[in-house]
Amino acid sequence: MRRVLLAFEPPDGGVAENVAQLALGLRAHGWEAHVAGPPGAVIRERLESAGVPYHAVPFRRGVREPRAEALALGALGRLVGGGAFDVVHAHSSKAGVLGRLAARRHGVPAVYSPHCLPFVGAVSAARRVLSTAAERRLGRGTGAIVCVCEDERRRALAARLAPAERLHRVYNGVAECPAAGEVEQELAALRERGPVAGAITVLRRQKRVDLLLDAVPRILAQVPEATVAIVGDGPEREALLAHAARLGLRDEPRLRFLPFRAPSWRYLRALDVFVLPSQWEALPIGLLEALACGVPQVATDVGGNAEAVADGTTGRVVGFDSGELAAAVVGLLRDEPRRRELAAASRARHARRFTVERMVAETAAVYGAAARR
Repeated sequence: MRRVLLAFEPPDGGVAENVAQLALGLRAHGWEAHVAGPPGAVIRERLESAGVPYHAVPFRRGVREPRAEALALGALGRLVGGGAFDVVHAHSSKAGVLGRLAARRHGVPAVYSPHCLPFVGAVSAARRVLSTAAERRLGRGTGAIVCVCEDERRRALAARLAPAERLHRVYNGVAECPAAGEVEQELAALRERGPVAGAITVLRRQKRVDLLLDAVPRILAQVPEATVAIVGDGPEREALLAHAARLGLRDEPRLRFLPFRAPSWRYLRALDVFVLPSQWEALPIGLLEALACGVPQVATDVGGNAEAVADGTTGRVVGFDSGELAAAVVGLLRDEPRRRELAAASRARHARRFTVERMVAETAAVYGAAARR
């Protein structure tokens, strides 16, 4: 059986979940997966319980600690050099650089999944130029780049990161929503009073949950029986609580901040509308999980969001504007029959385009092509 090393850096969120799905599914396609990631990654226990070898690598967030990067590169190099791997698959920009350097040093084919290209989003002009140059240079020796949506593939092609034949679009996938199971009790109790709209996301700047907070007064004024929930943890949590206070929502019982405890299904089962107000994206796992659970979506028109959400069929795709966001959420909260139609269409769309089985099979095919090349 061929062996692949999956290297990733963000300890949580969609990148980690994507790595976990691959690690657990690749054996059925002839690949034994080893995983290299942060010591405290949320997927570590799950993978080790399933018998997937997990190698802790001292990845650090950010790009301002050269010594930390050198330590992580050294750890990866030792893994690649001693692991008899047929392919190294590096996920996210940080691990994408270090993983590909380690693979090149030891003559192992490299595959790279950006999960949002590092020059996309709220970055400085200098960082955009440097990131693009670095990605182009590394792209020359990369066997394949896996883009999680067509928008990401178009951007990579426009930036000349690699020839078109080495840029593969493989949509993210998520498991089917379990037919029965635990429901988050606080949200379930709130839902008995009226419909619930909510965001389930890591609280990072990229996700712009403050845009949803700006929409909350209008949502609650027009649907007074509704509740808006923000489920998640992350570096922006305190800033978001302060923003809610500035909006006069500090003591508003119809706005709730809840911590996240896996799995996400327990929250999705208690939502009537899933909201994702991101400022930039590749293809977020949260939207795909909402599709799988039949929860109508409202998402901003960035990255691959419009490739996941079928506007008017599974939910709404809106501009990056709190007024548009509020209007779309209100329209769905007021129309229960419409939500039922969107729910059925959402489940069908997930089954056609965003299953884990399809994603793992297509990724394994990319490995085979990269190894042959």
